[in-house]
Amino acid sequence: MQENCWNKAYLIVPPTGKYIREERCQTPIDQLHTVALRPPMDLLYMAASLEQVGVECQIKDYPAQDLSWEDLKNDLLEFQPNALILSITTPSLDEDMKAATLAKEIDAAIITISKGAHFLHLDQTALQQYPQLDLVMRGEYEETIKELAAGTNWSEISGITYRNGAEIIRNTNRGYIQDIDTIPFPARHLIDNALYVRPDTGELQTTIVTSRGCPFPCIFCLAPAVSGAKSRNRSPQNVVVELRDCIDHHGIRNFLFRSDLFTANKKWVLDLCKTIQQEKLGITWSCNSRVDTVNEEMLREMKAAGCWLVSFGVESGDPGMLEKMRKQVKFENIEPAVRLCRRVGIKSSVYFLIGLPWENRETFENTKRFAVRLNPDFIEYFYSYPFYGTEFYAEAVKERLLQDGELPKEAYNLPAIATKYLSKEELMPLRREALRAFYLRPGYILKTLARTRSPKMLKNYIIYGLRQLYDLIR
Repeated sequence: MQENCWNKAYLIVPPTGKYIREERCQTPIDQLHTVALRPPMDLLYMAASLEQVGVECQIKDYPAQDLSWEDLKNDLLEFQPNALILSITTPSLDEDMKAATLAKEIDAAIITISKGAHFLHLDQTALQQYPQLDLVMRGEYEETIKELAAGTNWSEISGITYRNGAEIIRNTNRGYIQDIDTIPFPARHLIDNALYVRPDTGELQTTIVTSRGCPFPCIFCLAPAVSGAKSRNRSPQNVVVELRDCIDHHGIRNFLFRSDLFTANKKWVLDLCKTIQQEKLGITWSCNSRVDTVNEEMLREMKAAGCWLVSFGVESGDPGMLEKMRKQVKFENIEPAVRLCRRVGIKSSVYFLIGLPWENRETFENTKRFAVRLNPDFIEYFYSYPFYGTEFYAEAVKERLLQDGELPKEAYNLPAIATKYLSKEELMPLRREALRAFYLRPGYILKTLARTRSPKMLKNYIIYGLRQLYDLIR
C-alpha cells in the first residue's frame, strides 16, 4: 500500500483520564499522589523524528489541560492533519479509540495510528475490534514513524500492523535501536512544559529517558518485551547535552531520569554523575533502582550530581511472594539499600504490589508490617495489572482468575482481578489499609514536616497530606 507523504501530524493524549502512558508503565494517577503527571515522551520523540523529515507537528495532552472531546473536534477541524497519532494504555483503550472515530467522522482521509505496548500481542485483535483505526506500531517507533510520513509503502515498513481493505496485515518486527544517542531529543517546544511539575516543590520537571531495556524477568513487567532484556544506555555526554537544552531553552532544572533500570550499569552511572558535576548544571533529579544494584559509592556520586530521590520496586514484604514473581532479589538486601539512601542523604520511595495470584491475607500483612519497618520517605501500593503477554497474565488465565483475552479496565488504584484466596471485594480496602498504616503514624507526619526546606515546599506537603488523608478516610 503506497501512502502520500504527510504535511501535518497531530499527536495526542486523548481526553480519557490522566495516565502515565510509558509502555511498561500504564498508570492512572488518580489517588496515586506519589506519582506525578509526566510529559507524553512517546509523542515528543515521534514529533522530533517527524520534524526531521519536514512534517509540521502539533502535540496536545488533553487530560493534562482538562480539555474535552469537543475541544479535540475543534482542534482537528482547525489543524486538518494528514495523520492522527494516539498514545493509549490497555485499561483506557476503549475510550481512547473514540479519538480515532472522531477523526474519521471529520475526514475519512485522516490516517489514524496508535502505539503502545498493548499492540505487541494484540495488534490484529485491536484492528479487528476498532475499524476506525488504520494502523498500529509495534516496538520502538522513531524510525517507523519517519517511514510512514515519507510515504513508504506500508508493506515495506517493519514494526507495523495495518488494514488493507478487509485484510489485516502484520509485518515483521522491527529491531531495537542499538545506538540510542542517534534518536533526536524530544520536541519539548511543542508542549506546555508548565503542566508537568515536581510534586513536592511545584517546580517545572521533565522526563529524561536515559536508557532502554532490563535484564530481569519479573512476571508482571512489560519492560523486557517492550525494550529488550539488554540495557541500552545513552552516552553521558548525550544526556548532558539534553539536560543543558532543558535548562537553557525551557528553564527546567528538575528531572525524572526514566529508564527500565537506571542503576543496571555501575560504571555508566558513575560516568554520568561525574559528567553532570563537571558541567556544573545545578540540577536535581530522581531515578529508579533495584535494591541490589546500588552501593555507597554509587549513591554518594548520585547525591553529588543532584539526585534527591531513588524509587525502589520492592513489590512485597513476603519472601515467598518475591520468589513467585521472579523478582530475583534477596530479601535481606532490601533494608540495607533504604538505610544506605538515608545515610547519604537521598530520599527513598518504595513501591509495593498487591493482588498477584498467590496473595492472601497473611502475605499482605507481611508486606504492610514490612513497609512500616522499612520506613522509607515515601511508599506507594499498586494493585497488580495482568498485561497481556506477561507471565502474570498466563498465570491468571491458568488459575481461572481471568478469561483468555479479557482485559480489565481497573488498574493500579483498584484491583484488576481476584487472587486465588481473596476476591476483588476483599482486595478493595487493602490498599487504603496499608497506606493508612504507613502515612498516618504521628512520627512519620512530624518527620515529613520537619524536613521541608521552604514555605512553598511546606505548603505542597500539606496539600499532598490533605489529599492523601481524604483518600484514606473517605
